[in-house]
Amino acid sequence: MDQDRFAHLFAGNIMLNPLELESIRHEIETRTKTIHQLELQVGVLKAERENYRTLLSPLRRNLLPPEILGEIFSFSIQSVPESDSSCSYQLNTLCHVCKAWRAAALAKPALWATVGRFCIDAPKKLDVGKVEAWLLRSGRVNKSLHIAGDHNAEDGSACPLSSAELGKLLMDGPHLDDLSLSCTYAECLEAVFSEIQSGSTKSQSCDSMHSLHLEMERASAMSFGRVCRILDRFPTLRTLSLTPSEYYEFIHDSELPESLPFGNLTTLTLTCYWPAALVLGILRNCAGLEILILDTQGYARRYDASYPHNLPILLPKLRTLQLKEVDQSSRDTKILRYLRAPSLHTLDIGFYPVDSDDYNKTNIGLDIASLVNEKPNRTTSLQHLRFEYLAITSQGLYHILSSLPTLTHLTLEGLESDSRLFRDAHTLGTKLLPRLETLRIHDASELFKFRYRDVYEYLKRRKEGATAESPDYLEEAEFTVPIKQRDCDGRYWYTSELAKNGLRLSVADV
Repeated sequence: MDQDRFAHLFAGNIMLNPLELESIRHEIETRTKTIHQLELQVGVLKAERENYRTLLSPLRRNLLPPEILGEIFSFSIQSVPESDSSCSYQLNTLCHVCKAWRAAALAKPALWATVGRFCIDAPKKLDVGKVEAWLLRSGRVNKSLHIAGDHNAEDGSACPLSSAELGKLLMDGPHLDDLSLSCTYAECLEAVFSEIQSGSTKSQSCDSMHSLHLEMERASAMSFGRVCRILDRFPTLRTLSLTPSEYYEFIHDSELPESLPFGNLTTLTLTCYWPAALVLGILRNCAGLEILILDTQGYARRYDASYPHNLPILLPKLRTLQLKEVDQSSRDTKILRYLRAPSLHTLDIGFYPVDSDDYNKTNIGLDIASLVNEKPNRTTSLQHLRFEYLAITSQGLYHILSSLPTLTHLTLEGLESDSRLFRDAHTLGTKLLPRLETLRIHDASELFKFRYRDVYEYLKRRKEGATAESPDYLEEAEFTVPIKQRDCDGRYWYTSELAKNGLRLSVADV
């Protein structure tokens, strides 16, 4: 129906008859359908417009320099968790996007400097040719090779590391800065190093290597001794990590090389629970150490009563000492009594989390105190202390912290204790941790009635009690609070109040 026929209806309030009403409804429906069709056409045109815009992106126009693209690749690969996929897989995926991306990746040598972080199961073999081709793309950048072999079953199958080919790669291949080899049997590693040792020319990798990690599950004393002797082939070695066989009863002090080539090391990691006398014997040859990590994997280390107590070991350059997965019921921290580390800056002790009813850790406090009290060469500048899964009474924790007045950073992870130390700190004769700058408490056990409100009050009293003669250096506090205490700990009020006194307080839920 022509719209002009309804022009008079828009000019006044005229009553409509049934025929006019039906006609108007038809006109509305017709126009609604037309609008819907036009909207669909508009949507299609907008989608086509966006598709055309993608063709004008900086990548399509080569406006993004290859150097920037390479940096983006490097960041994306580093941010991918190892559990999701390997870096090599991610890099291969990026190279398959387009020619420009592949060229940008090839122009970034650092992307190709690392091979590994994967395990090769027997009877599959290591493709040494691909490894060498990959590393050669890294140019002069320091290179890392991390390879693990697993025999899986005692079926006599050949080692997946292919010792002859791998030995040739280490002899004649690209210079390596970091090498990590692990296998089920120490004899496999021995075979790899034998290939290097028997070579007629000097190994390029041995002359450039600064970091070496060796790991074996099963070893005889003889094979491990040979591996140690072959370390003489690495004159530039500065970082060494050893995870030897767990069966230490087959390895005795007399079966190790007389003079271990550890004199040039600055970083040493020993993952084993060998007897203390054996470990201390190794440390006697490590006067240049700056970082020492001892990991007992939750087992108790044996201490020989006949070991001479009057022969302390001097580590004059040691800055960081870490004890990992210490058995709660053992005396493994006793090893601290034999060490003299005047330059020690950081002490990190992590305990193996087990159920225990023994919270009287007086011996731990005495062991730590021996570092700062025993003269000569006592520790005078310990600043960072970290405990993980420490089960201790409040009084025992006080004895430890009161012996370390130079501490500036304290971290307590998974603490199994109550909060009385912080509640009663103001009643002590001397100020607790007078030079403390940073306090971190995460995941304190709820079984021991640890109340964060006591810690907040402790921080508040520190700030209020500060004077010109006794200033408070605390600048930052970081806590992880159980969700059950979220509404009753008053942390929001304390956060604002402490901020007025210059303390950054960060509290997260768990």
